[in-house]
This record gives sequence, C-alpha cells and structure tokens, in this order.
Amino acid sequence: MGVRLSLINFTELFYQHATREPKIINDIAESSEKDRQEFNRLIYTTYSGDLLSNLPSCECGEVVGGYNVGVVCKSCGYEVRAHVERDLEPIVWIRAPKGVSALINPIVWMMLKKKFTRSGYEIIRWICDTNYAPPVRKPQVVYRLEELNCPRGLNNFVEKFDQIMAMLMDLKEYRKSEEHQELMVAINNQRDCVFSEYLPLPNRALLVIEESNVGTYVDPIITGAVDAIRMMAGIDSSLTSHSVRTKENRTVKTISQLSEFYEGLYKTTLAKKQGIFRKHVFGSRSHFSFRAVISSLTDAHDYEEIHIPWGIGLSVFRIHLMNKLMRRGYTPNEGIAFLNAHASIYNEELDQLFQELIAECPYKGIPSIMQRNPSLERGSAQLVYITQVKSVVEIPTVSISILDVKGLNADFDGDQLNFTPCLDTYTTEELRALSPHKSTFGLDQPKKVSSNLAQPKPVIATTANFLHDTDETVDQAKWDRMMMLAEAA
Repeated sequence: MGVRLSLINFTELFYQHATREPKIINDIAESSEKDRQEFNRLIYTTYSGDLLSNLPSCECGEVVGGYNVGVVCKSCGYEVRAHVERDLEPIVWIRAPKGVSALINPIVWMMLKKKFTRSGYEIIRWICDTNYAPPVRKPQVVYRLEELNCPRGLNNFVEKFDQIMAMLMDLKEYRKSEEHQELMVAINNQRDCVFSEYLPLPNRALLVIEESNVGTYVDPIITGAVDAIRMMAGIDSSLTSHSVRTKENRTVKTISQLSEFYEGLYKTTLAKKQGIFRKHVFGSRSHFSFRAVISSLTDAHDYEEIHIPWGIGLSVFRIHLMNKLMRRGYTPNEGIAFLNAHASIYNEELDQLFQELIAECPYKGIPSIMQRNPSLERGSAQLVYITQVKSVVEIPTVSISILDVKGLNADFDGDQLNFTPCLDTYTTEELRALSPHKSTFGLDQPKKVSSNLAQPKPVIATTANFLHDTDETVDQAKWDRMMMLAEAA
C-alpha cells in the first residue's frame, strides 16, 4: 500500500477534543491590560533568561510544579504535565464568525494561491476579498472573470465553489493545464476537508519570543501568525460590531496570513538543511542499520555478498546475540557484560554465534540493503547478503564486490555506505527488485546493457571461473587453451 499526504478535516478534529474546553479566539476581547496579558499567554510563549524551565506545568503556565502533576488548571482547562510528555495539540481555535459561511483550510488556500497567481496577483484572494488591491498590474484573467460576473466575497466562494472553480478552469490559461486539472482532482477527492467550521491556531510552543537585556528577539515568520490571530480576536464579542462584509474580508486575510506562516514554517524551521526534519527524522539512524567505510573483496566471492566488521556485527545483531546467549544459560546482565567485554576483542564463542546466525538464514546470507546517499541512479540501493562477520577485529570496513560500486558511484578511497539488514522474509522478497543484476539492462533501449552496472571483461570472467573450477577431471586441451589465455592477458 502506498503512502501519501492527505488533508485534515478540522471540524472533526475540533469535536474530537470536546472533553477539554477549547478557547475560541472569536469570543476573546482585549478590553483591559489583564485581558491582553491573558490573550498573549494563550497565543505565544515568552522566554527570558538563559535557561528554559523543565518544571511540569499546565498549558497557560499558571499552575507549576511536580507536586501539581495531574491537577487541572482552572484558567486553561489542561492538567499539569511535564513538557516532554505533552502533545502539541491545538489549544486556541478560530470559529467561522457570525454571518460567515465557513473557513477555508489554510493548506488548500496555499495550493490554490500557488496555482492561480498571475504575475504576483492572487486570483483566489481577489475573488474572496473585496478589498484586495495589490500594487501590481491586474492580469487579463481578472478582466475576463469580471466580464463573466464572477461572484466575489468569502461567502460566495464557499457557497458557489464548484461554479467559481468551473469558471476558472474554463479560461484558456487553465483549461489545458495538466497540473491545474490534477489539483482539482485532489481537492474534489477530499472535498470534506476544504471548508470547515473551525480552524486550529498554531500551538503556542511554536510561537516563541525571547526577551533579554539587549532586546526582544522574534522569528520573522511568527509576526504574521500573531497578526492573523489578533485580527480575529473578539470579532464575535459583544464589545465589537462589524458588518458581514468586514468579517468576510478579515477572515480571508487571517487565512492568507496563516497559510503564509505554515509555508514559511515548512521552508525554514522544518524542512531546511538545519531544520527539524533533518535533525530528528532524516538525520537519525534507523534501528538495525549501520554505516561504514567500504573496501574491496579480493578473494573468490559472490558479487552479492558482503563482509562486515566485528564491532558492527555485535552492535547491529545485539538482540539476536542476546537471545542466543540466554538460550545458552546466560542471564540478561551476564549477556550484556559478555557482549560489552568483546566489542573489540575476538572471542571464539561469539564468532560461533555469528556463524550460526548466518547459517540459520534461509538465504545465502543475511539480506541487507546497501545504499549510498544522495545518489538516486539505478543501483544506488542494492540488495546484498552478509555472509561473514570479520574475525579480525582491527578491520573496520565493510568489504563489497568491485562489481557493485559503479551503481553506487563509489570507490575505495574512503567512501561510506549505509546498510539496513532485512529482518524478515517478507521484506526481503519485496526488495528483490533491488538485486544488483536487476540493473543489468537499461530502461530506455531494449536489451541494451545499463551504464549503471559494472561487468567483468569476458577474458577475466572466463579465467576466474576456470581458476575456481572444482571439477577434478580437466580436459588437457582445455587446460592448454586456458593457460595460453592467462599468458596473453
């Protein structure tokens, strides 16, 4: 089954948290200094000083201390918990203001904005916001929409969404665009997630302001999100009175700014090279995997086999080895001590256990995926088999066949490869397509040998097969011919 991204139905998400009292920003008005401070505490986090507190607290920070763990705060309605145990759940929500039909998912808004913006002019924003007047030239698309009497305003966009999108897609600029057609298919398949009654605001843990003796530091992408939240604050309270048209335009501006915040968050905080994804997901090592410098196999070998170092074998198969040791009568502590003592010292019993592991495998060795980042060429990920754990503990390299390096774009001058052993036969069979010989033929021309695979020259291959022939009865004429080839080479 494939894995794909999907939108979230925020209305369903809101009612899933019905056990807690959500904060609706529409009803919160900043009528006094105390209200303003309470409002700020709900939407962002302020740090002062060089140290961050790790004391358990509620979401708003009013109830603090380990002795209060489990106590429910009367202000925010959340129980006191340690910071590391608290989920980043939405605390504050936006409700569709009175008179406004629905809210638009900020991710959908981002998608529509990117696809329908012409020369810096946001077509979707022009349709939804009657006050939209950017300092750029109005494109011809807008003039044609005016001629077609395209209904404007957020309520019209929500209620006549299909009609408006059909009108847009019928224009010559978008009619034959394959990417616009694909966008509409994706939106129609998840139509229940496009509009919602409620939208969550970013958790206050994501909006951080740092105060110090030399000034206040704020991430630039935060200001837009805070401004968007303030724009909706108290919009439905009894202290304010706005027309429906004003509420529509303010709601559109809020959704637009929230989408810009999420887009900026993805590009900077999450997805950039120093971002959270690389630090905590892509940059972390998977379980039962290892990375090492490669060297060549010089003895007779199968091109799919690899030999791994002693220390790596002990580390990656630690659980398997512990299981075998405990079956031999070791206690858990004794088994751990035994493995730790021989991490860099050869031991005959441990060597025997490695050989047992390999012999028990139903394949020629323990199947593993060999990969070199960041290449995406054919052969940059190959299915190989661990047939030996090196008994010479001083050798720290993984030995592989010279025939496998071309697809990996590697050589033996210090290049490192990633290895991930397959822990079951199902995974191994699914990964058969990554076997090195699967890259033999090219994809563009039938029966043409791929350039992503190295093959030995015929003379070398023939000589090698002859020298390792186990047949005891050798024809003398064949022997003479092979010796002549060896001498000529």
